[in-house]
Amino acid sequence: MQGSFAVGWRQVGICVMLLAATSMIASTYSIVGVPLAAEFKPSRTVLALAMTILSATAAVLSPFLGSLMERAQLRWLMAAGGISLACGYYAMSLATAFWQVLAIFAVLIAPANVLIGPVAATVLLTRWFTRIRGRAIGIAIAGISVGSFIFPIIIQGLFDAHDWREALRWFSLVLLAWTVPAALLVVNRPEDRGLFPDGAAEPPEEDRDTGPKPQISALQVLSDPAFWLICLTVAVVTGGMKGMITSLAPLAIDAGITASKAATLISVYAACGFCAKLGFAMLSDRVSPRILMAISLAGFAGGMAMLTQSAGGYATIALGVGLIGLFGGLMVPLESFLAPRIFGKHVVGRAMGLISMVTLGVLLCTPPLFGLIYDLTHSYKAIFVFFSGLALAAILIVPRLRTDRREGF
Repeated sequence: MQGSFAVGWRQVGICVMLLAATSMIASTYSIVGVPLAAEFKPSRTVLALAMTILSATAAVLSPFLGSLMERAQLRWLMAAGGISLACGYYAMSLATAFWQVLAIFAVLIAPANVLIGPVAATVLLTRWFTRIRGRAIGIAIAGISVGSFIFPIIIQGLFDAHDWREALRWFSLVLLAWTVPAALLVVNRPEDRGLFPDGAAEPPEEDRDTGPKPQISALQVLSDPAFWLICLTVAVVTGGMKGMITSLAPLAIDAGITASKAATLISVYAACGFCAKLGFAMLSDRVSPRILMAISLAGFAGGMAMLTQSAGGYATIALGVGLIGLFGGLMVPLESFLAPRIFGKHVVGRAMGLISMVTLGVLLCTPPLFGLIYDLTHSYKAIFVFFSGLALAAILIVPRLRTDRREGF
């Protein structure tokens, strides 16, 4: 069954590529936003609405598309996502008003963000891995950091060489070539090739029951306390990370750091996040997820506390950002790892879609909240203290988190 093992790891590689493409949307927007701002003259608030619309639309679509992934062929859904993403950037090159850019993010880019994002990757890899599922998911999620490194370089190079409209058209071809061939290599389930998860010679115990699977409704998932505990702990960390990264450059500049040097802090954050995901891949199948969650919350709290001392200069901020990237990054793959354990792999698409809906809803709020606190106090210190305390309080609920399936799931 070595063939199964090889095909399974090929699915991991595919997910790395597709998740890199979805992470590109946010990591390159500050670059794409420069010519958009020059062309259409939106205010900074309106310019940032593209990211708000992206998160809001993805939050609404995630439960529906997650359920669809349980029934339809992932290969075609992921290929459709790649095409939609490429068409979105091509359509942006044709925009004549900024409202059209916002519509493109809602209609083309947000659906792609779900179809080739973490929900789809979790559904696929849950089918292909059981014993070493955490390792597979951790490596795949590292694709998010890979995309944050690679794609800003690509798109900036295209902008340097071409008019912005032409550059976006070339970039759409890059995205098409990057995503669609990879998606077409997806094998929906090991059974489609007469194989078993983990390269095993027989199906895992959880798959040996050939009887009909229980029909789990969205209401049943939402009524499970474990669902809300996952959402709460994940949202505390990812919401704080989102608010921090959107406020990082102004925070550094306020501390007397030049804009160019402040930009390197994003690289520190991305590099530490990459290390965190690889660390998760090594630890997740050996260490209790509760322990990993507690470590993530404690380290994240320390990083937020460190940023309250940002007046200390570059080294202090870099240490805080690095701790947030390293320990906060450990939380990102945990939701993908826990969902199939708690709800079962036959309903993981629905569960992940609902978790994404809740956490993306929180992500809508945190960047403006960081900005509001700064406007009121002329400092980010209060919001860093708030998230540090929230993370420490969340550690207290971690022992209550159920990490296996309950009866009926």
